[in-house]
Amino acid sequence: MVACDERAKRWFCVIILALFMGGSAFGQVSELNRKWIYWDDIFEENPVEIHDISIPSLISTPPAVRWHSMFSQLPSDWSRGAGLTIRSESIPSIVGIGVVTFGLLQTDNNTWLATRRLCRSSDTFHDAAGYAVALGDGKLHLAIAGTFACYGWLFDDSRALRTASQTMEAFIATGVTVQVLKRVTGRESPIEATHHSGRWKFFPHPSNYQRNQARYYAFPSGHISTAMATLTVIAENYPEQRWIKPVGYTLVGALGFGLVSRGMHWYSDLPLGVALGYLFGKLAAHPDAQAFAASSKDSGVSVVVLPALDGEGGGRLSLAVGF
Repeated sequence: MVACDERAKRWFCVIILALFMGGSAFGQVSELNRKWIYWDDIFEENPVEIHDISIPSLISTPPAVRWHSMFSQLPSDWSRGAGLTIRSESIPSIVGIGVVTFGLLQTDNNTWLATRRLCRSSDTFHDAAGYAVALGDGKLHLAIAGTFACYGWLFDDSRALRTASQTMEAFIATGVTVQVLKRVTGRESPIEATHHSGRWKFFPHPSNYQRNQARYYAFPSGHISTAMATLTVIAENYPEQRWIKPVGYTLVGALGFGLVSRGMHWYSDLPLGVALGYLFGKLAAHPDAQAFAASSKDSGVSVVVLPALDGEGGGRLSLAVGF
């Protein structure tokens, strides 16, 4: 019976993987729904006034993919992530995550017990929770990256190769950050709790952590952060596939429910995990955060000014208009 359940979970992950790849491959017909016209050569002769220029935190040109990009970009991801976190513009988001986490902390024991009772009272919920937890398995996310890489290599698809590299990059960046936080906070998971909402044993000894990780690994959730990072990278690379976000966010929510029902995490472990996954997914998908953009609300025409490199190592500005 146990072997049968394991096989079912593997097939479930395979189906999810096929959904992501199938929808992404469908997008190969058109890189973007918008048409872009570049005026690199005539920009100096015919300067264009651009009004109401804003500087979004994450807009970039598609980067060139190299075998080492998933590793060489990591220092930049952590540096830019820290920079974005300490900006004054980030204060509302940080406060929001803190307030939500604190609110959930007050009810963690009750919500965990209620979720556990629901799963124990229904075979359907119990099985669904098991399948959902499988979505956070690191092997699945490695398989997703590998599938994009194989597709990109076989069909000479640069976007698929870029998605594979960035998925691995976000996976590593998120995983390392979460592991550091786990070893700092040392919060008990529900199945090992000696307190009604789990004790916090800050900076546990590494040997103690390794002997019984469930006593220390609850905060934040690594499963949900890596799932969110993978989803964000795919959604950013395939913006025309509008089904990815609603389906993906639903699956991430199911994953959170499953993690709590199995006693691996409290609900208050999830908000920071989701935020970290989203942050590093965005950073990986947009390695150049210095682009300038402006858009016309009336005409629906977008104007983007981007730095570009030429083949001799020089640089220039590239103007693009999308409509």
